[in-house]
Amino acid sequence: MLVDSILLKANKNFSNSIAPWALNNCNDLRQLTNKELDITTIDSLLIFTQNQILTQDISDNRAQFDKLQKPILHIDINGTLAVGISNLELWIERNKCQSILILGADDLVNNINLERFLNSIN
Repeated sequence: MLVDSILLKANKNFSNSIAPWALNNCNDLRQLTNKELDITTIDSLLIFTQNQILTQDISDNRAQFDKLQKPILHIDINGTLAVGISNLELWIERNKCQSILILGADDLVNNINLERFLNSIN
């Protein structure tokens, strides 16, 4: 998965955890604060969850992307690995995603499936 830019929220355990992986999968990695985050300039939203649970701040960001009718993909890291990877690759290709905001709850860093999923993405 190589896209032009991946955006992460600054000062979040989840963002810090996936930053090395993200750097290898984009040309430009940026970590932004909520003040710096301009959703109108971002193509799409990728949300990592466990058991489909969303925190309030992620739910709020999702609603903003919905309102602008921008592509959103949820990946449950406790789901089937092959299906999640296939869905991600197809979603990026179909929506021509070039800048992706990636969000996930901080407690995901304790789930071994997150690392397993990220290491399986090309």
